[in-house]
Amino acid sequence: MRNTMIAVWCMAFTLTLASCDSGSNNESATEANGTASVAGTDTSITEENKKLLAFAARNNMLQIELGKMAVAQGATDNVKSYGQDLVEWYTNKQQELQELAQQYNVSLPQQLESEQTEHLQEIREADANEFDEEYWESVTKAQKEAIDEYDDELNKVTEADASAFTLWARNTLKELHAQLEQAEANQLELKNRDAGITESI
Repeated sequence: MRNTMIAVWCMAFTLTLASCDSGSNNESATEANGTASVAGTDTSITEENKKLLAFAARNNMLQIELGKMAVAQGATDNVKSYGQDLVEWYTNKQQELQELAQQYNVSLPQQLESEQTEHLQEIREADANEFDEEYWESVTKAQKEAIDEYDDELNKVTEADASAFTLWARNTLKELHAQLEQAEANQLELKNRDAGITESI
């Protein structure tokens, strides 16, 4: 499972690099013609983008904490491995986001909202026998909410109006879909296993 996720994210990262290279080439061409440079060196950002920046930062922090709990409290290898993968991936994403925030001179939130903190505490205190189920439910819910948030914002932006942030967000959205697919597969596997255990008793 870990190898599959790493392969998916490596592919997404490769696409990100390809997008960046393409942006650099376009930028050079426009500057040579004396026209405005394309997305990649932009320093302006909309209020909607700022809201998505803040949301992304909090979502990154939430998923990192969920991942840490999965590693520490998970009962199955799937939970522990997936949690560790997310810790590493979202830590990298947070670093990328901080660089973008500096480019746009935007301050990112440094802590979770109270509702998120309370939710994490509930999962942390879950019965050991129920932790994995609680984890998959929480992580898939958070990923679905993140996908909806990214979709809502990116649907307002055309390719011609794409900024460095929206290019980053589009690539991140693809990776979020891959994460959700893997999480739902693991969640289904756990349910099927528990159902099999129940039937055998």
